Amino acid sequence: MPSATASETAPPVPDVPLQERSNLTALRTIAKHPELFKIVTPINVDRFEELLQTHPNRPLVNSVCKGLREGFWPYADTSEDMRPETWDGSSERELKDPAHMVFVKEQRNQEVKLGRFSEAFGPDLLPGMSSTPIWVVPKP
Repeated sequence: MPSATASETAPPVPDVPLQERSNLTALRTIAKHPELFKIVTPINVDRFEELLQTHPNRPLVNSVCKGLREGFWPYADTSEDMRPETWDGSSERELKDPAHMVFVKEQRNQEVKLGRFSEAFGPDLLPGMSSTPIWVVPKP
């Protein structure tokens, strides 16, 4: 299928599952620290939606616009009994190349400056949070 027509039949972006909406630990952290969960996008969602009003796949368009307004589900599944309440997987793949570390810090600083990353809130994750490893893939 050509990528130009893929959106005509693509499924909607998944919504947050019910079990995740009832994760009290995460809900408390979100309520206590709303400044860490801002939705920031350079896209004018109202205009984007207007431009797509005749798109044949309304469920996809509606789900993307909702995600741009409210945030997208990061596909985290916290329902497993063995999963810890807070999980920091960032140390599973430490950056060893000094150039990669410089690159990551520069990108982080730029994103913070543009308001797309939260300011630092301490050395530890808050209850209900998860962190994944970071990779750097240099461009040729």
